[in-house]
Amino acid sequence: MKIQRLLKKGFSKVKVTEKLGISRPTVYRYLQRNPETMSEWVKSTSIKKKKLDGYKDIMLSWLREHPDMSSSQVYDWIIEKNKGLQIAESTVRLYVRDMRKHYNIPKVTSPRSYESLPELPMGHKHKLALVKQNN
Repeated sequence: MKIQRLLKKGFSKVKVTEKLGISRPTVYRYLQRNPETMSEWVKSTSIKKKKLDGYKDIMLSWLREHPDMSSSQVYDWIIEKNKGLQIAESTVRLYVRDMRKHYNIPKVTSPRSYESLPELPMGHKHKLALVKQNN
């Protein structure tokens, strides 16, 4: 649809590919389709089932309970609970991003506080380093 609009505005096919970030063969393939088949194709892509749809409820409950949870952690938990599941971490990351947007679950972050320590002579340790070492 955007392809047709840009072409009607006078842009070349090459410019259309640059503006939309798609390949030239994709533009040509879209142009060969009639509006009815194009409309059917667009509808079919919007209702496409995703690999993680079966795990959506559990993932949603995790994100609601732990809004600070990262997509990497969601990936780890999903793999732990479903040993046979073969899925890429990037797939989980995109799915979690879409879920956060759709269900309005913003990522809560807790920024770390940093402070500099004074430089000590060689061989001396800070008391803070010693406390951490003993724990």
